[in-house]
Amino acid sequence: MAKFQVTEVQKSLKGFDYPGSSDDLADHAESNGADAELVATLRALKKDEFSGPNAVMHELSAQEDALGGPTPDGPTQRETKDIEGPAWQVTEVQKALKGADYPMDGPALADLARSNGADDDLVDALRGLGQVNGPNKVMQELKSHLGGPADDD
Repeated sequence: MAKFQVTEVQKSLKGFDYPGSSDDLADHAESNGADAELVATLRALKKDEFSGPNAVMHELSAQEDALGGPTPDGPTQRETKDIEGPAWQVTEVQKALKGADYPMDGPALADLARSNGADDDLVDALRGLGQVNGPNKVMQELKSHLGGPADDD
């Protein structure tokens, strides 16, 4: 049994005018250049009418166990930068600044980050910032420290 990536199915059904039958879905997918196996799988779905893409995905998963195929170009590895001194992922900084009410100055950002569980190095770096008007400015100020290895929490 062939398995398909959700994005592959979505691409083949792009522009489809719901509701529609399995034959309508298969015809549309074929006109969008879908693989013959996907077209046949869509045509084989046993449901009178599909109200939207979620219904199609549900039936592909439930009836045919057809979702979850391999990623076309294989897994993607993210590159990390080799950074001198403390380094954080953008998501770590965002988590530390959750609830920020900008504009804020460095000491206020540091206090917020500490209350959100940030590590001491990040708290110290934030404390050294001046007044910032939003998260983009924080990231700009910390740019030389962003892109380190991801936490394995």
